[in-house]
Amino acid sequence: MTADFMADGTDIPAGWTPFDLDFGFARSFGQVSFRETGDQRLELGFRCGERHLNPLGMCHGGAIAAFADYAALGAQYAVGLSRIVTPTVTLSVDFLQGILPGQWVAARVDIIRQTRKMCFTQMVARVEDEPVMSSRGIFKISSRAEHIAHPFYVRCAELWPSRVLIDAEDG
Repeated sequence: MTADFMADGTDIPAGWTPFDLDFGFARSFGQVSFRETGDQRLELGFRCGERHLNPLGMCHGGAIAAFADYAALGAQYAVGLSRIVTPTVTLSVDFLQGILPGQWVAARVDIIRQTRKMCFTQMVARVEDEPVMSSRGIFKISSRAEHIAHPFYVRCAELWPSRVLIDAEDG
């Protein structure tokens, strides 16, 4: 498998669902996929492709940090779709090991704490069983109803219908 083949995200492992975000920066990053866990959390994954590489042929730190910022999806999933999780307040990323072209990177998004206005996340990305990145993020929660019609939230509602009516106001 070459980096060129993996760049389009068509090689997704069984059990994962593509999260089709064909606008803004998501278009530049490429395909991110997800799977729901039995304990009501979200795992995210992507295939390291040519678009993610640095000049040395490994996954660029900026691409890894961008993937870490996708923890907002896990926060949105946990909060439900009756409120909006945006923007990123803070994000810290620890790079633990290099990621090679063609490798599948998977990360579980854990909600460490949730208040009425903030969601605190932790994410550990792995290639097979080896940790390659650890991150912590804080995301703002609001009730800005004007965003509900945005294509991102419409897509979330299509993919996660069980999360539409959740209102984790008391978190």
